[in-house]
Amino acid sequence: MIAFDFDGVLHDSRERAWRCYQDARSEMDLQDLPDLAGPDELPVVYQGVLSASLTRWIDFEVAELFWQRHAELTAHRAAAEPGTLVTELIAPLAELAAGLGYAVVTGSHQTTVHSLLARDLGAAAMPRILLARDDPGSKTDKLRALREEHGASAYVGDTGSDVRHAHAAGLIAVAVAYGYASEADLKAAGPEHLLATPADLAAWCRSQPSARPASRTT
Repeated sequence: MIAFDFDGVLHDSRERAWRCYQDARSEMDLQDLPDLAGPDELPVVYQGVLSASLTRWIDFEVAELFWQRHAELTAHRAAAEPGTLVTELIAPLAELAAGLGYAVVTGSHQTTVHSLLARDLGAAAMPRILLARDDPGSKTDKLRALREEHGASAYVGDTGSDVRHAHAAGLIAVAVAYGYASEADLKAAGPEHLLATPADLAAWCRSQPSARPASRTT
């Protein structure tokens, strides 16, 4: 089984994430946080361990409240958007579902992620397991359970934090450079694989043993 992060990996939500960051910053009057000019500046705040990424500017407790509000705003905005999965990954996900199997482990809300996945994937191509913000435990806990109970071997993420969670759970870390974090931050975290584009991730998925369903013999 392969596990994936959702936002920034399977779904390009950078525009929404930036707008909700700006909205939460304004709503909570956190003027010490950077004023980001656009989605391309998200790597300024998505650095290192995500739970502590804002503590350069605000207290940890306030940062936790900020990310909670950010998740609420993104869930609300996503419900009204036609957002789709990254096109190049739709077929590889269906192939994984029919063969090796895949899971999604995300910091977004369960209903939001399930709804967005279902817009592009048929029932047979949906993840076998979806673990979200609503489920108990840290991301490391969830990934470790996937490894121990379901044989997960790798986690694909788009931040240095994702790489660190993968390693802490005993998984291979695959990082993609088209998501939220900078390539420098990803390299500093030390993933086993760093993939530049969705096409590169699609090729990596298809290279995994049993990624495709076995052909039937007559």
